[in-house]
Amino acid sequence: MAAPTRIPQTLTMMEACFTLAPGVEDEFWPAQERFGPIAAAAPGFRGVLGGPIANSSWLYFGGVFATPEDMDQWYHTRHHRAVQNKAYETWFNAYYIRKWRLPEDGEAVTGRVLVETSLARREPLSDNEMSSVLKLLDQALPAYGPRPFETLSGEFEPNPYQFVGPLEEAPQLAPVRYLLLTHWDSAEQASKWSASPELMTLGELGEVSTRTFIPIYHQPGERNYLTPDGMHRQWVRPA
Repeated sequence: MAAPTRIPQTLTMMEACFTLAPGVEDEFWPAQERFGPIAAAAPGFRGVLGGPIANSSWLYFGGVFATPEDMDQWYHTRHHRAVQNKAYETWFNAYYIRKWRLPEDGEAVTGRVLVETSLARREPLSDNEMSSVLKLLDQALPAYGPRPFETLSGEFEPNPYQFVGPLEEAPQLAPVRYLLLTHWDSAEQASKWSASPELMTLGELGEVSTRTFIPIYHQPGERNYLTPDGMHRQWVRPA
């Protein structure tokens, strides 16, 4: 069997969600605050973020590192292992994780991509503004052909996106920030949405920026709870 090709070392993000077990909130959230500075000291650390997802039972959390190797190094640290073990034992009822990276300059992008759209503001969206954003996405986005938004394997959000926020993040990149996450079968499809007049209307609510990421695939057995496609990990607490 040929050795896996070394992937380009570009900015890497973890797209992940979890559901909490009942009654652990008073322990979980303070533990996350204590854990933040430990993660921030890791080589290549660029940011950690999380927040509620509109019309979803999931909570979003993610990490950003300078390279895939930096993220892998963090994965294997004893601090990270300790937190993982606590999540399995006590905190989480379920989680899923996918890893993505930016393309290298000149790299051909084939296959599926994730588009991360950031909306930065001075203050949180009002209820009316949030309703307007979700209505726009529900009406306009499906026409551009996004993939259904998969959470656990074979399970999907009611609409083909996640709208996350207001974010809690470190370092803080704006007074208030939201993320729109969408999945696409190709970069060409994604670029049509990213340049669409409907998406540009979000600029009336704040500063909009968009990044397109490509998936990172793990080899069989390289991670626990890895699905056969090599890019999706998930765990559900046994009944």
